[in-house]
Amino acid sequence: MYSTGQRTKTAAAAYCMELYRAGKLIPKKEAKVRAPLFSKFAEGWWDFETCAYLLKRCARRPMSKGTAAQGASTTKKHLLPQFGGVRLDEITSYGVDLWLSGFKQRGLSNATGNNALKFLKIMLEEAKLQGLIKSNPCETVKFLPEAGKDIEILTPEEARAMFPADWRGVWADETHCILNKLAACTGMRIGELLGLRGEYVFNGYITVAGQHGRYGYGDTKTHKARNIPIPKIIEFDLLRLKERNGDGYLFSNDGGNKPLGRHPVYNAFFAALEKIGINGEERRKRALSMHSWRHFFNTMLLSANVADSKVMSLTGHASKKMKEHYTHFDTTKFTEVIGVQEKLLTDNSK
Repeated sequence: MYSTGQRTKTAAAAYCMELYRAGKLIPKKEAKVRAPLFSKFAEGWWDFETCAYLLKRCARRPMSKGTAAQGASTTKKHLLPQFGGVRLDEITSYGVDLWLSGFKQRGLSNATGNNALKFLKIMLEEAKLQGLIKSNPCETVKFLPEAGKDIEILTPEEARAMFPADWRGVWADETHCILNKLAACTGMRIGELLGLRGEYVFNGYITVAGQHGRYGYGDTKTHKARNIPIPKIIEFDLLRLKERNGDGYLFSNDGGNKPLGRHPVYNAFFAALEKIGINGEERRKRALSMHSWRHFFNTMLLSANVADSKVMSLTGHASKKMKEHYTHFDTTKFTEVIGVQEKLLTDNSK
């Protein structure tokens, strides 16, 4: 029911007659704007030049190219086949939950399903911000349980066996020996090792300022640089590499222009394990990998009762407790860490 706004019946009748002549007596209902199909909404997503979400994200905390590429792959493999033909406002929490629960039936892991849910949640949150949907249906969907994978680390004796006085007894190339020695003594990620440049080697410590991956050199995983103390024996090794590669990539075969490839690094590590008596079957059973050095370093520090705050600052684990920022790194505050490193490299269990 509508009001004419007139005070008398005669005026109201005249007003209605005028509307009738103009064809406006019965107001037309506004056509409801329908939400787009998910497939339409997903066009251009995960592309740094066309994705509105990434453009906004980069203004705050940039997403790595690797994560964006994973988002594009996940959208193509898991999101579009399920939701591509569904309008955004027709995607329900029940539907998302049912889809997520079916990953195991499709022969996929719960971790894969949870990862897909994370990307879907990001996309639908952006749809909500754009006013295309009233709420994000992923908000109430619970992640699938993931069984933790048991990971063993090398024993201190095995780790020392990897670095004999004469590296030729275990390694085919000294550069790979030094890279693994640094990994064992610092817990650096593989990308951080490959991204280490000569310009970041200082007296008694190194600065982990970035990492090298599939898309070249970029920020560390936490987007923060950190300093790590190193014993003199490691510093000596790195300075020799710096003589060869200058301020470029230290672990390089072309003078520092490009770092070593990941697969040669993995293969050299596996071959070294074989040399000390850990064959491929045992390696796979114990889930030993280059990342095991990170677990090894973390365990060695905790076993030596190094404070949690120091362990987190050295390994680059993000924590709300980490408030101290070292503008000028003082290695004397990390003498116990250097002691652990030196014991690994010099105590050969005589």
